[in-house]
Amino acid sequence: MLRLLKKFLLRHIVPRGMVLIMDLFVTAISFVLAYLLRFNLDPVLIDIHRATSHFLVALPVYIGAFLFFGSFSGIIRHTTIQDAVKLVLAMSTGATSLLFLSTAARNFPDMEFLVIPYSVILIHFFVTTVLLVGTRMAIKETYQYCFLPNRPLKSVMLFGAGELGLITLNVLAQDRISGYKVVGFIDDKRTLNGKTLNGIPIYSARQAFRRVVKAERVQEIIISINQPNISPTRKKELLEMCLDNNIQLKQIPAVNDWMNGQLNSKQIRNVMIADLLSREAIHLEIGEIKEGLKDSIILITGAAGSIGSEIVRQLMAFDIRHAILYDQAETPLYDLQNELKVKFPKTSFDLIIGDVRDPFRLYQVFDKYQPDIVFNAAAYKHVPLMEAHPYEAIRVNIGGALLLADLSVQFKVKKFVMLSTDKAVNPTNVMGASKRICEIYIQALSQKEGVSTQFITTRFGNVLGSNGSVVPLFQKQIEEGGPVTVTHPDITRFFMTIPEACQLVLEAGFMGNGGEIYVFDMGKPVKIYDLAKKMISLSGFVPEQDIAIKFTGLRPGEKLYEELLANKENTLPTHHPKIMIAQVRKYPYDEVNASIRQLLAAVQLEDEEKLVSRMKLLVPEFISQNSRFTKFDKEQPVGPRLEKSKRKSKKKISII
Repeated sequence: MLRLLKKFLLRHIVPRGMVLIMDLFVTAISFVLAYLLRFNLDPVLIDIHRATSHFLVALPVYIGAFLFFGSFSGIIRHTTIQDAVKLVLAMSTGATSLLFLSTAARNFPDMEFLVIPYSVILIHFFVTTVLLVGTRMAIKETYQYCFLPNRPLKSVMLFGAGELGLITLNVLAQDRISGYKVVGFIDDKRTLNGKTLNGIPIYSARQAFRRVVKAERVQEIIISINQPNISPTRKKELLEMCLDNNIQLKQIPAVNDWMNGQLNSKQIRNVMIADLLSREAIHLEIGEIKEGLKDSIILITGAAGSIGSEIVRQLMAFDIRHAILYDQAETPLYDLQNELKVKFPKTSFDLIIGDVRDPFRLYQVFDKYQPDIVFNAAAYKHVPLMEAHPYEAIRVNIGGALLLADLSVQFKVKKFVMLSTDKAVNPTNVMGASKRICEIYIQALSQKEGVSTQFITTRFGNVLGSNGSVVPLFQKQIEEGGPVTVTHPDITRFFMTIPEACQLVLEAGFMGNGGEIYVFDMGKPVKIYDLAKKMISLSGFVPEQDIAIKFTGLRPGEKLYEELLANKENTLPTHHPKIMIAQVRKYPYDEVNASIRQLLAAVQLEDEEKLVSRMKLLVPEFISQNSRFTKFDKEQPVGPRLEKSKRKSKKKISII
């Protein structure tokens, strides 16, 4: 019988009309009780006729108040503070209306039936409010304890004892399914330390980790502060302390992301590894960027990729005239289109399915749209894959960039921004070398007489969360139970978030006069093994116990350490502290053009080994590592290397 009752109550809720009838019944009983209390519980002193008329006046007033505020529309078993507030407002409105009617009726003898004693109105207000709110809370507690699973409580602490901290506390207290037990607050404000909030003590971070974490067996710390109000540095420090104590760090979403304007415990998420690696917010010269983009037609190649799509999103926020999104990836481009229609309904854009190696297709695009600015984000970026397929690296990375650059000159594009990579610095693989060759050509083209297009090259390292990034790979491996694969215990990389990288690309795009290669300050290098351990810990597992870490060996073309892009000896400063100008060798355009055209022509005639040999001649610092092409570094070159001519000779250097 009890099982059937439980099943019935779990499946059904009390209709709103029934709740309204119950509230009116309580209101009616409370009115009788108010009269009895007014006359010291002596029924003989009560004028039944007058009390009945007063009741018939009061009841419609309260019905109107209930209907106006919708105090009966909430689900009783899930009563919230907002539901209680509605009840109090409805009762206050009803009582105030009756007080007003009773006061006004005292001046008119014919309306004596409206003169309700003030004491009855006030007693009725307090009794009814307590009964209605109390019964709802009692029903809620009974439902939660009798009909919901009673899971063991999980000790947690909240970082932030402000308004959002109090809201988070109330949300967790109402959620018995998750089983949270808040044992304390952590707050950096010294004035709050030692005080309590809703009876729960507030500690400094040092006090919490020294005295409370172990004593209360805290399993999670939840950041209950709006995201802009906690710096990346402070979040890193907190995360490191949690990792050292095997505690999960979570956070509430930004207030704007709350569902229907309310926080739900299901919205609380783990702090992501991006939060650990992110840095302070970038301050951009918005005015200069805005002026440069105003009323412009912009072509973005590789627009469906992780970097290209973020550039598109950031461009859409400015007052551009039209955007052309060019990519050969059909489905990602379609998905991006749907996103942009929702987020930027007023911005004009077109999708173009096409290949950057197709001269006819690109000519059509330039001829039709006459773009003012070109962002070239189209490229193959996977080091091991390009080491295995140098043919494609040359055709796409080099051939596509040259085609776009030449068309930009032909159609007098104002600005051309190419996205390069830190792997172009002293390259050890085909991918990095291909991007370095692009840099050489574009920089040389910018110096050619009669070229009005401003060519800008931007270099940055690994982008956190991009396609092919190590972070999504680790996340997938952790979800599958491991092992997490790391190529070498000492390998390090520089990391930057996608939005940060794209912001700097926009900033660099409107610096200088053209021909510069801008490099970004990537911060401190990150040890990939440590990154793997932290990601495992953030997912709630113990590294090497719950999930193993396996070393697989360096991949073809991969090196242990990337070049430090912010090396002051090899860069010049700009007005932006995170953007520097690379000091690199410059080449005459005629020599560069002839040599690279020969390389592209050889793609159709020679095997991969000969093609890579040609690349090494074009880029003398290209020394292969852990690759089948290493042997060509030991051999005597079969032709002259491309170097800066010491004489003012216009003789072209041919590469055999």
